Amino acid sequence: MKKIAFLALFGGLFTQQANAQELSLGVKGGLNVAKVTNTIFNDEKTRAAIYLGGFARVTFNESWSVQPELFYSGQGLKYNVPILGEYKVRLNYINLPVMVQYHLIPEFYLEAGPQLGFMVAAKNKHGNTTVDIQNHTRGVDFGLGFGLGYDFDFGVGIGARYNFGLTDVYDHDESQKNSVAQFGLYYTLGKFKR
Repeated sequence: MKKIAFLALFGGLFTQQANAQELSLGVKGGLNVAKVTNTIFNDEKTRAAIYLGGFARVTFNESWSVQPELFYSGQGLKYNVPILGEYKVRLNYINLPVMVQYHLIPEFYLEAGPQLGFMVAAKNKHGNTTVDIQNHTRGVDFGLGFGLGYDFDFGVGIGARYNFGLTDVYDHDESQKNSVAQFGLYYTLGKFKR
């Protein structure tokens, strides 16, 4: 049901483009600081990884815009086991957020919206040993994101966003969810006016 609602929202946003004043296409990327909440480990740490992809910003007026995105996102966590040492859980997703943006001034905006993620790889690494754990994880992650950004005059912008998962990461556990802070840059490749 969540997938159908998300796809309906995603499709509806593109049909609204007929009323839009401007469409901007661009690329974005940066740093993820990720973890999984409610784990059983006492010494869990965040995992630093990258995100990289593209976006399409549909501007309706000087205050409101909608930005669908498609990007690769490295997520997961690190944890220590006494005597055995550090483990790294690498959860890699293709994420599809749709952010509604409110511009306080033309350059500065706040944003919020849903995100659908599709897991493409899940591995647990300890020393030189890597174990594929994708069979123990859920293939789809649904979450919400909140953030802000600033557009500079020359097409470059900076942004920060926090995404928290609403669905469980693992099949066997109903409390562990993704938590990701993102910091990055984006570049607008082109703008198309109506």
